[in-house]
Amino acid sequence: MRRIAILLMLAGIALPSCATRRVTVAQMENELNEARGKRDSRVADILNGMQLSERLTATTLSRWQARLPGERSRRSLEVLADLSAFLDPPASEVPALPAPNFAVQSRIMALAVDYTKRTLQKLPNFFARRDTVFYEDNPPRRMADLTQLPYTPLHQVNKSSETILYRDGKEVVDVGTAKRGKYNASAHTLLTHGVFGPILSNTLVDAAHGTVKWSRWEQGRAGPEAVFHFSVPRDKSHYQVEFCCFNGISYQERDFQTIPAYHGEIAVDPADGAILRLSLVADLNPADPVGISNIMVEYAPVEIGGKNYICPVRSVSMWVASTGVSNASQTLLNDVGFVQYHLFRSDARILFGSDPLTP
Repeated sequence: MRRIAILLMLAGIALPSCATRRVTVAQMENELNEARGKRDSRVADILNGMQLSERLTATTLSRWQARLPGERSRRSLEVLADLSAFLDPPASEVPALPAPNFAVQSRIMALAVDYTKRTLQKLPNFFARRDTVFYEDNPPRRMADLTQLPYTPLHQVNKSSETILYRDGKEVVDVGTAKRGKYNASAHTLLTHGVFGPILSNTLVDAAHGTVKWSRWEQGRAGPEAVFHFSVPRDKSHYQVEFCCFNGISYQERDFQTIPAYHGEIAVDPADGAILRLSLVADLNPADPVGISNIMVEYAPVEIGGKNYICPVRSVSMWVASTGVSNASQTLLNDVGFVQYHLFRSDARILFGSDPLTP
């Protein structure tokens, strides 16, 4: 069985990030209402000083972005939304529907398992473009000349665009299509693998050997979605975490690798079992160099070769990793979009344009 994998390469020494104020979605909306009329940089600073205690849903994010004064504040809000991707939505946005009985819950999960089997078997060979925006924070640190660098919150340090090929059930990156932006503030790379196929099949197999229980209803794009919480013990896990390095020096003289226990949520269309959202949170040992390793994937219908398939449209990966110095850590975040799905044919020509990526 192929493993779900997440890999981090980290360069540089960083200290813990500055404290932020935790707020609910409603409290943040009040803050934004009070900030109306302020300049873009000021609104961005306000957002950078907050941390959400609830998930910012796509609908609310879109509504707020339309009211923000500029690019900096919109990007700060996007980062906050990504960081909140692994939290529960506000109670006010949860449909007031009764929980289904155990028989209905079992039927929905059986549909999800069957749907996954059928989906992965019927997916054609295709290619899509993966656009990634890389974020990191720069906590305060002292340089060799004793200069004290101030804290910089999560900010964009790079972006990439590359073609992902899905052939015979395997996910392959077409390295010849990779494009990088002009950002190059850091040499780190946070990578995830297995988003198209293995992450679904592996998680469902793992969850079958762990625990699955009803969580709640959520309002999706097309109606209520059934959300289940699952937990997978370490001896049944296929979630692989790898870590390397600090300035080219491996942690404890070797690369760190582990297959931890993990938990998460799966949102399912109760009508046909289509999986619409999946989140994975690794249960890591406090002594590990990686403190947080989370992945979230959202799925939606896309057209490939004249037919509709449920495929990844967005994902978020988040890491908090130790630098190995004075218990210091650094946060890295990837915001990924999957677009331009096309059927892969032997005579296909992949042309995504020649304009260079710009910030």
